[in-house]
Amino acid sequence: MPQVTVVIGDSLTTERDAVLLGVFEDDGRWTGTLAKADKALNGQLSKLREWGEVKGKLGEVTVVHSLGLLPPRRLVLFGLGKRNEVDAETVRRAVGNAVKTLNQIGVRHAALVPPETDRLTPSDLARAITEATLLASYRYSKKSSDDGKPSLERLELIATSRRSASEMGTGVHLGTVMAEATNFARDLVNAPPMELTPTTLAEQAKAVAEKRGLDCEIYDERWMEEVGMGALRAVSLGSDQPPRFIVLRYEGKAGAPTIGLVGKGITFDSGGLCLKTAEGMLEMKGDMAGAAAVIAAMDAIAQLQPAINVLGCVPATENMPGGRAFKPGDILRTYSGKTVEVINTDAEGRLILADAISYAKEQGASPILDAATLTGAAIIALGPVCTGAFGNDEQLVREVVEVGKQVGEPIWAMPMFADYRELLKSDFADIKNTGGRPGGAITAAWFIGEFVGETPWVHLDIAPTFWSDKDCHYFRKGATGVAVRTFVQFVLRRSR
Repeated sequence: MPQVTVVIGDSLTTERDAVLLGVFEDDGRWTGTLAKADKALNGQLSKLREWGEVKGKLGEVTVVHSLGLLPPRRLVLFGLGKRNEVDAETVRRAVGNAVKTLNQIGVRHAALVPPETDRLTPSDLARAITEATLLASYRYSKKSSDDGKPSLERLELIATSRRSASEMGTGVHLGTVMAEATNFARDLVNAPPMELTPTTLAEQAKAVAEKRGLDCEIYDERWMEEVGMGALRAVSLGSDQPPRFIVLRYEGKAGAPTIGLVGKGITFDSGGLCLKTAEGMLEMKGDMAGAAAVIAAMDAIAQLQPAINVLGCVPATENMPGGRAFKPGDILRTYSGKTVEVINTDAEGRLILADAISYAKEQGASPILDAATLTGAAIIALGPVCTGAFGNDEQLVREVVEVGKQVGEPIWAMPMFADYRELLKSDFADIKNTGGRPGGAITAAWFIGEFVGETPWVHLDIAPTFWSDKDCHYFRKGATGVAVRTFVQFVLRRSR
């Protein structure tokens, strides 16, 4: 993984494999470093602009070889779009595309001149560049030959003064922590289910706790039975892999509020006795993406040391159709004492979240945020673009949506009208675990909300966004690590 640093100096006077320069779509003439480079290259950059080969459109990347006219071997021009529309996410996407190009052409040592803009502080700009660099350089592979390993080892951000270097250094540190945590979550989600079992996930959480000084508690199935986590235990019965309930605690300030983060940890979801199709199971190793987000977020939070307390809870199990598996028609007693009629064993994520959220609530967490690859209905409603947000506090939902926008994880607030609760009425228990296909993402959220009570709460259905089917800007095909940056940024915001 490349290292991002800040240096003071002139990017064009030092020998490097490449220098990255941002280009705005609506700038009429070259200025600053671009103008100096154009002069040294005898106007070749101006010619490329005149010929329409460099337009500055967002995502565009053009490699120009200096051919000995400048110490850097290449100039890499990356499009930033319109100047008055630039924000942290456009910078992330633009730099992400440029970094992928560097890795494709074998660049090892590069410098980047941050674009001049008054729409972002030097710290925010450096953070966005750093996140893009590390996220775009991520690769998960189990191939026997590793010929596609990213080449980039070092990226230097060019500062013009000690003051700007200091501000940029703050952004680089935050961006590094955020991106490395996101990549850690991607590793967990991408891992084969034969390797990442509930026990292995618990070991990963314990390793984070030991490394970062977090308190960690890991509970087994006997404990679940003793305390009455009947929903989590029921889901686990069909698997030979034992379940785990993982608790991570960050103590940032005595007497401060405790934020609860809860993540669904189904390490493989076959659907249970309501078995999925073979195609439907293909990405179900990632049904623990919410859990990965919580564990990785706690890793980042421990490094950033916000003055607030955070409780992370992960119910971890497989959902398999073994001989002891729970069945449609079963009635489960949850940790809260409420009973649930099982209609569909493939609606298991909400069951384990019910027990975990009840536990977080009992521990005094408020507000509570959960992330779960919960419903296919959310994918149908929102497509692959954004996460769905559901909650019992409109102001809290708006805050989470705003945080998601800030970190580049789009979130859309979904309706939670009380009439949806009627679809979950059961003749035999307090509630049934599914209300049918219509409004499925909403009724799933209402089910979880039944166990939250009056505690402020937001549920993030990350089924649409936990996985990318293609390479795009700073992501590769595979796990995205979604919700990590939203969780961490929310905690940082609340700590201030």
